Amino acid sequence: MYCSLLLRLVVMNRMDKLRVSKNNANRLTSTLSVCPSFHLLPVLTLSVSLILLLSFSMPHNAFAQTQSQLQQQGQQQQQPNITASNIYQKQTIVLGKNIKNLIISIPNEGHEDPTAPKDLRVINQPYIPENAIVNVGTTVTWLNADAGHRHSITLVDNNTKSTVFNSGRFDNFNASKPFTFNNVGAFAYSGPSYDRAVPNYKMNGTITVVNQPLAANFNTTNAAASATEVGRSSNADTIVTLMVPSKLLARTISDLKNQGFTIENQYPFTSIRGGGSATGGDKQQVLLVLTSSGKRLNQVTSALAQVASTLPYK
Repeated sequence: MYCSLLLRLVVMNRMDKLRVSKNNANRLTSTLSVCPSFHLLPVLTLSVSLILLLSFSMPHNAFAQTQSQLQQQGQQQQQPNITASNIYQKQTIVLGKNIKNLIISIPNEGHEDPTAPKDLRVINQPYIPENAIVNVGTTVTWLNADAGHRHSITLVDNNTKSTVFNSGRFDNFNASKPFTFNNVGAFAYSGPSYDRAVPNYKMNGTITVVNQPLAANFNTTNAAASATEVGRSSNADTIVTLMVPSKLLARTISDLKNQGFTIENQYPFTSIRGGGSATGGDKQQVLLVLTSSGKRLNQVTSALAQVASTLPYK
């Protein structure tokens, strides 16, 4: 009876801790060595069964918990976010399933190498946005707003390592040929700076294509927005980004509205390069996120280029 009671206590202790420790195993072995086998057989069988059960259940529970955490992280990553603050701070935009087109702008001085002794960039990324998460079927084009510089885009499928798109060179205030992402996957896009001062610098960005279950929410509660603007925003199918000197913000917004754009949101920031130069523009800059609806993509890029060409970047 004493041996049976002792073994029951050992098993209960194992159940409470939900693991089998080396020390407990040693004590169990010592107990078995001093007790008659005919008293121990039923309890020993129960002990082994419980130990095996706990051994298998723990990794399964841990695996299930890990899977749940990964799913939550995936959902958070796919949560649509088209705010200018997120684009600036995280260099990322996440589009909803209701967005069909994305225009990525190449900002003025985007060709400058950030590792140079003096950082001559205006904004903290070579493309705005540098990284994009889009829904299957989204069409992307790149607008060259880098004054006085040509650019080109090469798009590579990270899975196959094959080039799936090459834009060829396009001049400033012109857009590249569009590309539609019809399949889920991860892609890297890049382009040389075409600047003799930094011949080895390559501008890089990423596009991740997902089956997006969620729609993007728009800033329809903006008190300054007119009823027409609210209607346009709620039906938006195209997202656009544009960097603007803060001194010219009011004029530029007026020009953009005249071209049919809705100002979704904005984020002020300080130029990395600093102010006072014709190339760098003002020290204070503003990143705009614009929306458009019901227009062909070439109409949108043409309207955007007209406004971008009036900005005092050189």
